[in-house]
Amino acid sequence: MVRLYRKFTHGRGGKSILIADVKGLSENSGPRIAVMILNFNRLDFLQSCLASIPTPIPPNVSIYVIDNGSTDGSTRFVRKRYPRIKLITFTRNLGFAEAYNRAIAQVEADYILMLNNDTAILSSSWIRLLARHLERDAATAACGCKLVTMRDHRVLDSVGVMGIKYWRGFVDIGKYEKDQHQYDRPAIVPFSLCGAAMLVRRSTFLRVNGFDSKFHSYVEDVDLCWRLRLIGLKLAYEPAAKVAHYFSASRATSDLDPEKLYLSHRNLLRAIIKNCGSSSGWALRNYFLFTFMLILGFAVFEPRKAVAVVKAVLWNVIHLKDTLSLRVIVQGTRTVPDEDILPLMFPSVNRYQPVEHSRLRHLLDTLFERSRQPVPNPVPSRM
Repeated sequence: MVRLYRKFTHGRGGKSILIADVKGLSENSGPRIAVMILNFNRLDFLQSCLASIPTPIPPNVSIYVIDNGSTDGSTRFVRKRYPRIKLITFTRNLGFAEAYNRAIAQVEADYILMLNNDTAILSSSWIRLLARHLERDAATAACGCKLVTMRDHRVLDSVGVMGIKYWRGFVDIGKYEKDQHQYDRPAIVPFSLCGAAMLVRRSTFLRVNGFDSKFHSYVEDVDLCWRLRLIGLKLAYEPAAKVAHYFSASRATSDLDPEKLYLSHRNLLRAIIKNCGSSSGWALRNYFLFTFMLILGFAVFEPRKAVAVVKAVLWNVIHLKDTLSLRVIVQGTRTVPDEDILPLMFPSVNRYQPVEHSRLRHLLDTLFERSRQPVPNPVPSRM
């Protein structure tokens, strides 16, 4: 076996690539799959993640580490300990969405398996299980894993993502529930997959222009899956592909800090404007009512969060022209009406409820869950 290294440096964006070409492997061993692990200054998590990847790695699978300008020795570690892993590096932190967009555009693969660095693989056949869904059905664009908590593998972290009734954001399905296979038999079909561990067709990803690069992070996986559903494609969930995950490990805290609140609420509004069709008026009314209530509540107890919510709306005002131009594209290519999308977005399954501000959350639930939903006949959440 001959291993050749080629290094390329590109000026704009400061992108350099170290590629290990491995020759002597079979060309006919299944679809080409690129496992792409995004990293930014978390060498500790990256070490654990890479060590958890089952070996031997099939000849049709390539492992990439996408580094967002880390200064903690992450790239040096990969080059020294894992010389066969392919590195894609950037000189600055581009965020989740743009880093993946740039990296996926340059690799040669049929499927892309996006994997957070704060994960550990628990299933030896995880890649084969995920790819099987895409191989069986050409209309299936992506497949998600069963995510469990890193602390206790018997507790779920996410089996997908659902909307919070109505138009108040999105939440992981099954979060912190004991894993009793309640979403496995039959396998739930979530509205969105969790981007922490998700297999997607590269051609389809490029067809819909990938992630919205202005999202930076948060809601970008939901926005992508939403757009995939709008053009009539399917999503799948594979419960046997089990991955452990630290929630929000890229941030100093797992709590809803002002920066996370800002990005989540900002990106939610942009996604609504781009992707909603006949439900646009209803969605925007609820979003802005919810926004007003958040500002009032946080102004008293947590003023920094109130400022974050205001900034989220102002950002969308500034970028409205760009958002509307994308809306024209999304709405012009969609084939599925909102009447078919909304029951999947807001299924009748249990939703995770944080313990903080429980009385305020109960009030919001009472107000918004009674909001009139323009769907005459909701469909079951499992298909």
